[in-house]
Amino acid sequence: MAKTHKIALALQGGGVHGAFTWGVLDALLDEVVNGQLHIVGVSGSSSGALTATALTYGFHEGAALPGPATARARRMAEAARGKIRELWETVARTAFWGGNPFVSAIGLAQDWNIDDTAAARWADVATASGHPAETGLGATLNTVLREVLPEIPAIFALPQEGTPMLAVAATDIADCRRQLFIDGAVSPDVIKATSCLPTSFQSVSIGDRAYWDGGYMGNPPLTPLIECMRETDADDLVVVTLNPLHRAGPPLGPRQMLDRLNEVTFNASLVHEVNAIETINRLIDAGMIKEPPARQHPFRRVNLHRIHADEDMAKLGIYSKDAPSWDFLVHLRDLGRETFKKAWPEILPALGQHSSWDTTSMCDRILARKAITTRER
Repeated sequence: MAKTHKIALALQGGGVHGAFTWGVLDALLDEVVNGQLHIVGVSGSSSGALTATALTYGFHEGAALPGPATARARRMAEAARGKIRELWETVARTAFWGGNPFVSAIGLAQDWNIDDTAAARWADVATASGHPAETGLGATLNTVLREVLPEIPAIFALPQEGTPMLAVAATDIADCRRQLFIDGAVSPDVIKATSCLPTSFQSVSIGDRAYWDGGYMGNPPLTPLIECMRETDADDLVVVTLNPLHRAGPPLGPRQMLDRLNEVTFNASLVHEVNAIETINRLIDAGMIKEPPARQHPFRRVNLHRIHADEDMAKLGIYSKDAPSWDFLVHLRDLGRETFKKAWPEILPALGQHSSWDTTSMCDRILARKAITTRER
């Protein structure tokens, strides 16, 4: 019998492009059904948090279903698969009946890029005037929370064997600090907070604190998963990313500039967390940090894996992030499935052994880590 690998999942946010993650998870859940994978924890910010919440919600619903113990993992995985689909179906339906102008615009676009349409120019004017309209996922949240996730936070407060830990990040505005909400602390207000871009929403208050989008301080947050992995003896962290690390040429319109600024900011938080993990990995590999007995030391090697479609996502432009047309969501889902199937043959044999993501090259390039050692003397 094949070994069951324990993994943690970190899901990046990126508006409607989060439907790509739907496709990745849809294919990954086949591996859970087949007994190859066990998900010990999942984290996310913004749309990544919404998908992570739906995934975990489905696992909890599946765990409560009756049936033979030998088929429990299958029931949980299939319930999670159905819950994620329900999430994106509800987003598409709500946006259609809500009159989202980008839905009709993207329906007429041959390549799903609507950056040069009348709807995009209208959005540029609205942004420049200081009155941008929320047309993306944020406009559908109340319906999604009411219809798809009606039992949060109560459903996460009751421990269920085999269900993953859920961690959602939001940004504490006053203290410039990342706030993590774990399991039963993930409420409807937390989902609104982690999705709260300040250019589109008023800040969301939870208790006496005000929050913005969690992506500013962790998109997605990795640190809470490291502790979860240590406690569950998991070795592998799979990161699903949406925001391209590279785009050809500078953005032109005001909203495009603002969105690329957000992408740079959101990717920066991810790269710095990866850099910290990768640095500790290199120290462990060099024998400078000894591997301690399990659960007795905070330093443990973490194998990093990334699933992405940067080139395809960059071609979509900026405004498609606010266009939850059903046809477009299905396109992104299928792209996610295809991307997973291409990446998985390289990731699977690396599980429990080493990283399949070349984080050293990425961190050297983005953080200019060799700038000092290579300067002329």
